[in-house]
Amino acid sequence: MSKLSDAISGNSNSESSLPINQGWLRALIFMPIWFLTIMIFVGLGTVAMMMIAGVDMTDTAAVEEWAMGMEGMGFASPMMLVMSLLQITASFASIWFMMTIFNKEPLTNIGLSIKDRGQEMLVGLGAALLFIGGIFFILWILGAITVTGVVGLKPEVMIVSLMLFVAAFDEEIVFRGYVLNNLMDSMNRWWALGISSAVFALMHAGNPNVWSTFVPMSELFAAGFILGISYTFTKNLWFPTFFHFGWNFFQGLFGFEISGLKVDSWKVLAHENSGQVPDIISGGSFGIEGSVISLTLTILGTYAIYRYYTDGQQ
Repeated sequence: MSKLSDAISGNSNSESSLPINQGWLRALIFMPIWFLTIMIFVGLGTVAMMMIAGVDMTDTAAVEEWAMGMEGMGFASPMMLVMSLLQITASFASIWFMMTIFNKEPLTNIGLSIKDRGQEMLVGLGAALLFIGGIFFILWILGAITVTGVVGLKPEVMIVSLMLFVAAFDEEIVFRGYVLNNLMDSMNRWWALGISSAVFALMHAGNPNVWSTFVPMSELFAAGFILGISYTFTKNLWFPTFFHFGWNFFQGLFGFEISGLKVDSWKVLAHENSGQVPDIISGGSFGIEGSVISLTLTILGTYAIYRYYTDGQQ
């Protein structure tokens, strides 16, 4: 790494002083460490919650009953928030380990600086509202969805908001903050985005109805680009984090599934698919992330962000 690039990234160590010089290899090593750390943190946290709840750990039936209850918990469940907090703690721990041992950089160098980033946070949230609201409007105009009523905000919206923000922040520090960041040390912007986006999509491959058509996985792959493109210019996580959070929050607010997961905790509008258009347009059971309209707008949005930064550098 040149002195100029070291200065830009805030890293005073040259590549030759790192235990592993190849960024792609550091990203590859990170993944099993991250998985293992999550298993430990979530596992221990789950046992602790069971003990606090008074579950008899020697009673197999009681343990299985409690576990089944956990599987059915909704977005507004305090347990879901606790699990999200455990997971992001594990993510931070594994990234800190990698940054300390392999990158020789402070944890904040993944893009955590908040100085002069307030505008990016607001723009990310506003862009998400415009994006999801625009898709809703297009689907309504096309007759793909029929509005059945207005539900109104529920008290659970606060805990849901916190849980969704933690979950979005968790994915951003992992897939953009560490994986994409390190891939960019080994390859150009587009290859790094492509690989990190593929990993991001594969992490959602087990979601309900994700294989219903070719669109859901294509959209998840494209989402990695729109979430990561600004990071390749700024090396800062706040725009993608707030855009990611808003993307999920506003989907639920408008009554859509989130990556195939049904929501009812905080939706304001109730609607249903009219059945008058194909699933690849309406999104079907996967929600709008299964719609070619969402996929098209994601690609266009990625290009718009790219042009914003490239035009600004001229």
